[in-house]
Amino acid sequence: MISLKEWIDMKVEDGGSGIVNKANWIDGGIKVALKVLLNNSIDDNQKEKCLRELKLLRQVNHHPNINRFLGVTKGNLRKYLEINFPSLHWENKIQMASDITHGLKYLHSKQIIHRDLHAKNILVNNGNLMITDLGLSKHSAEIKSDSRLLGMPGYIEPQCYINHNYKQNEKSDIYSLGILFWEISTGKPPFSEISILGIIEGIREKPTENTPFEYQQLYENCWKNEPNQRPDIEEACRVLMQLKSQFNKNNHIKEIIHNFGDFKHQ
Repeated sequence: MISLKEWIDMKVEDGGSGIVNKANWIDGGIKVALKVLLNNSIDDNQKEKCLRELKLLRQVNHHPNINRFLGVTKGNLRKYLEINFPSLHWENKIQMASDITHGLKYLHSKQIIHRDLHAKNILVNNGNLMITDLGLSKHSAEIKSDSRLLGMPGYIEPQCYINHNYKQNEKSDIYSLGILFWEISTGKPPFSEISILGIIEGIREKPTENTPFEYQQLYENCWKNEPNQRPDIEEACRVLMQLKSQFNKNNHIKEIIHNFGDFKHQ
């Protein structure tokens, strides 16, 4: 058992059930994300949720895009975009989207559905994005239809509002992933001016100027109303890999042209 006196911490984010701190473990000599549960939130359901999250983390804690709560964080994706968005190039945005997608791909390979993907559950560590908070996550075989709305509005797929007996699956995470892709491209929280009814009716956010066509097409496919029309995680990874390759090729050509221009003036 580690004493709380051994921690020096700084608040990163408030949540409904607790506070996440960026903490220095003095004796261990490492920095961690320290989640402190609020006293009034500790009921049997919260205990079960925490135990489930810890069990799932033990199964997936070896992937670079799944947060192990071991590392210095610059806060969550929402805060990171607020501060850094003006300096981000498309290469950065594609890499950020790729980080989240590869983390989700790993979860799905373990038959784990996250069910609560949103910008505050993505931590940023030295430019690397990591999925965190598996409190609502479950193995696909354990998920049953549920009349309760779980997760953050705006990232919840329309089926959860339409059909209270709907059983979430991998395509539920894909919908949330599409919202995150749009958020990365604009630096803005989603659906600030669109109602839940509008989302159910198929109204979505507009693309920002100069969005690569393939990237826009990807997130628009991800957030389609019908789950069977959304791509799977493998397809999302493939599109992002092609985009990264395309940007790398274009940058290489620009570098050659630049170097050739310098050579001509020698």
